[in-house]
Amino acid sequence: MRNDIPNFNLLAVFAAVMEHGSFSRAADYMDTNQSTISTAINRLKKQIGKELFIRKGRGVVPTTFANNLYAQIKLPIQELNNVYSSLGEFNPKLASRQFVITAPEHLQGLLLEQFHDNQCPNLTLKVFDQKADDQRVFDSLQTQQYDLMIDIVPPTHHNILSKNLYSGQFAIVCSHQHPRINGSLTVEQYLQETHAVLERTRKQMHTLAHFTDLDLSQRKVSYHGRSLFSNLLMTSQSECLTVVPLSMAEQYAERLQLQILTPPFNYQLVNNYMIWLNKMDNDPAHLWLRQRITDIIDRNKNSNEA
Repeated sequence: MRNDIPNFNLLAVFAAVMEHGSFSRAADYMDTNQSTISTAINRLKKQIGKELFIRKGRGVVPTTFANNLYAQIKLPIQELNNVYSSLGEFNPKLASRQFVITAPEHLQGLLLEQFHDNQCPNLTLKVFDQKADDQRVFDSLQTQQYDLMIDIVPPTHHNILSKNLYSGQFAIVCSHQHPRINGSLTVEQYLQETHAVLERTRKQMHTLAHFTDLDLSQRKVSYHGRSLFSNLLMTSQSECLTVVPLSMAEQYAERLQLQILTPPFNYQLVNNYMIWLNKMDNDPAHLWLRQRITDIIDRNKNSNEA
């Protein structure tokens, strides 16, 4: 290996390929094309004098040398990216920008309603539903499809940071016309009834499995909904039970004629995490966005506790 230190940009491209597993994904992440990524990797390979990647299927596999190199440069690369991000200027009163996030259904209306600030008239928010599984969450963050995501389980990756926004209760709901349930529920009843469950998974488990030790495999699942709201609609029109955040159950109970039931088993509170890329941690606009969302959640949490 030559004594010359490789160009920082080449090392940054190398780190992106290591983190994304292919030239095409690294190109998307760096907002460039695959040819540019390939050229940069070849330049770095010539400077270092070592093979870095071996093609496998649609992606690439790092060599042992590449793994060792990445282990030594990943933290300095992240630190330099954070420094560059923090040097940018952002004046929320003058800036014009649309932030894009994903959020759980029970927070979507709240965030859209309260995000606007008369002092920052040109800052807007676009909200999408949560992704169906962990890989899509990870990919969407890495390619910066969204500025941040709010979810119950943050991906475990050194490039991703998270903060617990708040911890909330959940409830079991069923129709007011349910023939066997009237105001309360036992564990035996819960397991004997039919259920509407959320199709979305985290760490290959359905949502409720993250928060209770009850053996949920005993449930009779008759409906797999793509959203909490579709499960509420199904519950209002059938004998199914479903689980939703308590705030969402209270919001729709009267309109959909639903019973709100306390879970008859031990459970943990549901954590809702704000999730973002490490490289955006010191970005002024991103700092403002995270603070804005935190303020909205805290304000409503405090008003509910008052």
